[in-house]
Amino acid sequence: MTERLTVKAFAEQIRKEMVPLSGKISFYFAGLRLNAEDEKEMIYDPVGSLPPMVRELLPDMSILLVPHLEGPGEISVVLDPPKDAVKVEDEDRVWQNETQLDGNVLLTFAMQGCDSGEYHYRLFRTIASKVIERAAPRFWDDFEEILREELKRHIHGEVDEESWRLKEELLIKAKIPWRDSKPFREYARVATIDTLTLYLHGLCCDIDVDPGPRQIRSRELRKRLNWLYEKIGAAEGYALFPEQKKPQ
Repeated sequence: MTERLTVKAFAEQIRKEMVPLSGKISFYFAGLRLNAEDEKEMIYDPVGSLPPMVRELLPDMSILLVPHLEGPGEISVVLDPPKDAVKVEDEDRVWQNETQLDGNVLLTFAMQGCDSGEYHYRLFRTIASKVIERAAPRFWDDFEEILREELKRHIHGEVDEESWRLKEELLIKAKIPWRDSKPFREYARVATIDTLTLYLHGLCCDIDVDPGPRQIRSRELRKRLNWLYEKIGAAEGYALFPEQKKPQ
């Protein structure tokens, strides 16, 4: 019989075995065969690449990697699903879960069938959301001005699917889309999350931005990323573009 525990119950069992990575972040994996190189790729590299400012803004956080998560309702950890289990389509699977454990934010990721790039994206998007929530209220004002200027110049495209959808809705519904309004603020929030996600992912890994009809032009994207580099910076030894690397 396959054992199932809720994420919180599972975390309670292994909380003393969590491995500290920094003053705020710890991790644990169960039911996975990870060698030293896998641990580096999945844990040490993404956490090590976080800029100091990002680390300071994060709450106490634990990263838990497991083979499967099951829902709906209260999400459960499944370490060894039965062989005859009905195949669940990727879009219907539970890929991640967030819960609180005594003031610690517990991020749990299902790794079976999830490649490292997709996992990194999910992790960095969650981190980006936390940073934006916890930064000083006016910290992102200048970034929002970049977005307003793009709207004024009718710049097409966005960084990711959700910000693209909100931008399209804003352009359809608002006569002057760059004016301060609830739809603009929601679009700006998601566009900032999407761009910061790409920024953090790019610091960690050598990634490519796939060209496409919904993708913002590279020179406009670079303006956003340069702003993030100037305001947020990078961890020692990390850079987004070659010219940003410090001479040895």
